[in-house]
Amino acid sequence: MINPYLNLPTMKIQVKILNENPDGSANAQVDFDKEGLETLVQWGLVALLIKAIDQYKVVKPVKRKKQNESEFTRNLARNTPKISGVRSKK
Repeated sequence: MINPYLNLPTMKIQVKILNENPDGSANAQVDFDKEGLETLVQWGLVALLIKAIDQYKVVKPVKRKKQNESEFTRNLARNTPKISGVRSKK
């Protein structure tokens, strides 16, 4: 169904509070039509994606001090995993 004034779909979403719980939460009944369901799912997915992006966003890159070549090779050798069955040349 289209709203003739705004050219937007009309929807029905009704929330009825059934009772309030002592912890501040409430039990509610939500009634909606097809357009309401589509809107709730669409905005729910948008909210989940925004939350995931915020959670996994890199805040600030870590600055590392500049290393000379010998420090770099020592650290590389120290942090490289050993692979069994492979012999290194000496």
